[in-house]
Amino acid sequence: MNSPLRYAIIGTGGIANHHLRLVLERGEVEVVGLSDPSSSNLARAGARHPKAFRHSNAAVMLRKAEPDLVSVCTPNKFHCAMTFAALAAGAHVICEKPMAMNLGEARRMEAARRRARRLGFINFSYRSCASFRFARELIAGGELGTLRRVNVVYLQSFLGAAATRYSWRNDKTVAGFGALGDLGVHMIDAARFITGLEYRRAVGVAQTLMPTKRDASGTPRRVTTDTNAAFLTEFEGGVIGTFETSQVAPGYGNHLRLEISGARGTLAVLSSDDKQIWMCLGDSLSRYGSWTTSLPAVAVPSLFVDAQPPPTPAVFVDVLRGAKYDASTFEDGVRAQSVLEAILRSMKSGRWERV
Repeated sequence: MNSPLRYAIIGTGGIANHHLRLVLERGEVEVVGLSDPSSSNLARAGARHPKAFRHSNAAVMLRKAEPDLVSVCTPNKFHCAMTFAALAAGAHVICEKPMAMNLGEARRMEAARRRARRLGFINFSYRSCASFRFARELIAGGELGTLRRVNVVYLQSFLGAAATRYSWRNDKTVAGFGALGDLGVHMIDAARFITGLEYRRAVGVAQTLMPTKRDASGTPRRVTTDTNAAFLTEFEGGVIGTFETSQVAPGYGNHLRLEISGARGTLAVLSSDDKQIWMCLGDSLSRYGSWTTSLPAVAVPSLFVDAQPPPTPAVFVDVLRGAKYDASTFEDGVRAQSVLEAILRSMKSGRWERV
C-alpha cells in the first residue's frame, strides 16, 4: 500500500465530511480524488481539498486518481455500482449503510470484493461506542449468564418536523428503505455485535406516517419510504429480539438504546451516552424477585475506554495498515441485509421468514 495512503470519495454530500475528517486524522493520508454528479457539492469539497482530482463521473476520477482506499458515500441506489467501480480500480472500499438496495446486490458486492482480493468495510458507526463494546465484553465473559431477551429502539424526530426538507432519503427508488434501512440496519448490526448471536428468522411491519414533505422550492413531494417500523427476530438459542424505529417521534434527536437480559442480570446501553452502562447483574441480585426496578448507571472503566480503537471510518485505515481490530466488513453488511430482506418478505407473507 502506498504511503501516504491515497484516498478518494464518491459522493461528496454531508456524510462524506465525516469520512474525510476521521480518515485524515489517522495521518499519512492524501485526498487524491473526489466525485459527485452535483457540481455544487463537488466544488465545495474541492475547495477544501484543492489537490484532489475532481470529476462528476466516478469511473474517470478513479482512473485518474488511482486511490488505495475509496469511501462510497452516495445514495443507497448507487452503492453497488460504485463499489464495483472502486474494486475494479484496485481500491479497498468503505461503503455507507445500508450496504445495498437488496440482498442480491449485497452478495454481489461481497463476491466482487473477494475476486478483487481487497478489503471491504461497512460504516456501522455504533460499533465504536465504548459502552457497546463494554457490554459485548460483559456478555462474552458470561456475566449475564444465558441470554434471554433483546430489546432495541432507535427513535428520531427530524422527518416529522415541518422545517426539514424532502431529500433522496424519502424516495424509495433511491433509498430503498426509510427508517427500516437507515436506522433499522444499525439496530440489527448493533444487537448482533453486542450479543454475539446470529439471527434465525424475522417478522415485521412498516408504515409511512409522513405522506408528504416540501422540497427546497416549497413544493410538496410524496414520501415513499417508511417512517416507522417494528419487527421481531429470533436469534440462535431461541432468544427473542424486539425492535422499534421511527423518524417521526417528537422529542427524540438520535436515540439508539439496547437492553439485554440474561439469567444473571440485565444491561442497557445508549448511543448518546456511550461512557455509561445501565446494569444490574450477579448471582445474588438475580436470585431474588423484586417489585423495585433498579438498573443503575455505571461508568464504563476509563482504562477500557482509552484502550478502544478509533471510531469508524478511521479504524478502517488502521486495519489496512495491519491493526487487528474487529472492523465491520462487507460480510457483516450482507448479514444485516439478510435480516432486512427477511423482514420485507414477512411484510408480504404475514409470516415469520427465515434469515
